[in-house]
Amino acid sequence: MALYYFDVRDNDRLFPDDEGTRLAGGLNAARAEAFAALADYVREIAPPDRRCCLAIEVRDEHSQPILKATMTFEFELIGRQI
Repeated sequence: MALYYFDVRDNDRLFPDDEGTRLAGGLNAARAEAFAALADYVREIAPPDRRCCLAIEVRDEHSQPILKATMTFEFELIGRQI
């Protein structure tokens, strides 16, 4: 099983993964884990801004970047405010 590090970037802030995660399945498994982490992160936070860009930057066991999964979302209030 390979070791991968999943760093979180929230707009301009970087939260490095110092522990890493061991995964079987190579790059496909790392890709799936990155997208799952993005979904989990979005569920846990209420973005303070109207536009937010989240990314999971994946590094291998040698700390070399191998992929980046990015999600950008916006919200706006439309119509009558309650």
